[in-house]
Amino acid sequence: MAQALEMGFLEELGKKLDQLERPDWVRSIDTVEQLDADDELAVWIWIVVDTAMPPQEQAQLELAALRKRIRELLIEQAPGLWAYVRIKEDGDGA
Repeated sequence: MAQALEMGFLEELGKKLDQLERPDWVRSIDTVEQLDADDELAVWIWIVVDTAMPPQEQAQLELAALRKRIRELLIEQAPGLWAYVRIKEDGDGA
């Protein structure tokens, strides 16, 4: 993806991501357009979690299900879009 996304695309995508079912301890799903390690433009989707999460085993299962819903939405809304889906705790500077 060598060029910037259409104006307003990330905003629309963000609205749709906000509508996804997610655990209460997931604070938000943030979308950012920035360069990846190869200096190619990519979309970064940050799942922002509360520091007070359930036990790791439960959290991993719920995050895997949320990532699956995010990937399905991306396939539907932007086929071929290269997106990184990452997790960070609320307050991280990523």
